[in-house]
Amino acid sequence: MRFSSKLLGCVLAVSLAAGLVACQKKEEKPIDYSTIAYKFLKPASFAVDSSKNDEIPSLERRLDYRYAVMLGDTLDVTVLDFKSDVYALDYYMNSGHFQGSIPILRGNFLEQSFRADKHIFIFRHDSYRRYERGDLENYVRRFPGFHGGFPQAFLSLPFDYREQGRTSIQTRFFLGIKSTFPVLVQSYRDGNLRWNVARSWDQVESEDYETWATGLRQVVPKDIMAASDCVYFEAGEGSYGIASRLDGGRVAVVWGYLSWPDLERIFFTASDRIYEARF
Repeated sequence: MRFSSKLLGCVLAVSLAAGLVACQKKEEKPIDYSTIAYKFLKPASFAVDSSKNDEIPSLERRLDYRYAVMLGDTLDVTVLDFKSDVYALDYYMNSGHFQGSIPILRGNFLEQSFRADKHIFIFRHDSYRRYERGDLENYVRRFPGFHGGFPQAFLSLPFDYREQGRTSIQTRFFLGIKSTFPVLVQSYRDGNLRWNVARSWDQVESEDYETWATGLRQVVPKDIMAASDCVYFEAGEGSYGIASRLDGGRVAVVWGYLSWPDLERIFFTASDRIYEARF
C-alpha cells in the first residue's frame, strides 16, 4: 500500500507539472497582429516593418493597418512598437511630432495620437469624417498587452512642490553627458527655490554609472560631510548636485540652486523614496 500511495503521488505530481507546462505553452501562443480589428472590422491591409530605423533607434517595429470603415472612407493606423514604455514616452514627449489629445491637420487628413505602454498609436482619417476619440481609445485599450497610465516609476519621485509640465525623460544624454541608461526627471519649485530630482528608469550597472559620473565636474561640498558613495558636482553657474547609485542599482540625482545642506536633505528624501519603490 505504501508503494502504491507513493506511486499515485508521483503520478499526480507529474500530471500537475504537465498541466502547468501546458498552461504556460498556451499563454505563450504568439499574437496574430494582422487580425486586430477596429470595432468589428478586420484590416483591409496590414504591413509590418522591423528594419532598423536610424531616426528612432529604440523602435523595434512599425505596424501599419488600413480599415475600410465605409464606402470611400478609410482609417489608417500606425503603431510604433518600442523597446520599452520609457522609450515610447521619450519619443512621444520629445520628438515634436505629437500634440497629445489635439488632432493635427496634415494636408487633407486629420491625425490623432496616443501613447500606451511601449506603443504609440497614430490614427489618420479624412478631415471631413469625424471619428469619436472614444472609439480610438477603445482600439488602443484592446490592443494586445495594454496596461495604460503614466509610467509608475515617476510615482517614486517626491510629490511636494512639483512643477506642472516640467517632467522629462532623457535616454541618450543626462546633464549633458552621454549615458547608456534612461533617466526620469521632475522639476520642483518652492518660491524662488528651484531644483530637479532624477532617477534611472531601472537598475544600472556600476560600470555604466561610473562612466557617466566621471563626466561630471566634481567639487568638494561645503557645510556637509561628504559621503563616500555620493558624487558632488557643479551643475551650472551657482547650481550644484549630488548623485549616487543606490543599493539595488537605481541611480538617484538631485541638483539645483540650493545650499549644500538643503540639497543633501532633498537628496536623502528622494533616495529613500526611490529605493523603497516597487518600480
